[in-house]
Amino acid sequence: MMAAQQGARRIAMVGCDEAQEAGWGNRLRLMGCDPVCFGDSTDFLLAITQGQQFGLLLVVLKDEGAWPILTAMCRALRIPIFLVARASQRDLLVDVLSAAGGETLGASIDFAVLPVDEFEVELRVRESLRRNRTLLEPQATAACFGDYQFLGTRRVVAYGDTEVRLKPREFELALLLFRNAGRLLERDWLLASLWVDARIERTSRTLDCCVASIRRKLSLHKGGEFVLVSVYGRGYELRHMAPAARGVSRAGEGDDASLVDTADFPDTSNEPVWLGESARA
Repeated sequence: MMAAQQGARRIAMVGCDEAQEAGWGNRLRLMGCDPVCFGDSTDFLLAITQGQQFGLLLVVLKDEGAWPILTAMCRALRIPIFLVARASQRDLLVDVLSAAGGETLGASIDFAVLPVDEFEVELRVRESLRRNRTLLEPQATAACFGDYQFLGTRRVVAYGDTEVRLKPREFELALLLFRNAGRLLERDWLLASLWVDARIERTSRTLDCCVASIRRKLSLHKGGEFVLVSVYGRGYELRHMAPAARGVSRAGEGDDASLVDTADFPDTSNEPVWLGESARA
């Protein structure tokens, strides 16, 4: 058990240059992770076949030919992948993600396009590790937010006398919104985080339909404990309404601070918290 816990914090870094190894590696160590650098995918594959355990593979895409075996091994061992590519590899990135087979059994794949700063690396790594814990230990997603209880083993949200079974993507999005109550989440970020396996344009209604379904199924309307609002041109925000404010129409954005009550929520978010601090459209 102890070895497994230690392995969950070890991050394999493959194909990184010296600056990336130093900068990203230092950020990972500050997070409490143990980065292990490999010159190429062959060295990494040798390490895992010899029994070394890792909680995540961070790979800079250089040797495209090794990608199929990398994904196959990581799926078999339930190791999530954070893939970093150059801007010139955008088309290739779509191809390799499509070839990965989408959301099949196994660990998840997240990606980013260079340049990638240390802060984004931390965000992506934290989220990938959290998702993998959800896959391996569904009970870990059980959480309470006010009257809403998330039951990860069944993909059910219970509130009041109601139990609602959500689709897998709806459950993931709803949990992400509740964990970030009071913060604006940009639609681009949501699309990239939850639909990493699909070619979805920014103008796609896929996210909007998913949000609308969550709002309806969980009764996230005005007058309730939580209200899911759309911020035009930006994204979505789940607002926790103070009891005195429930059922009261919002007069304007300047009144946000008095209507949002997140005091009872621990700050456990792995998502980009700076988004909610910027001016809303």
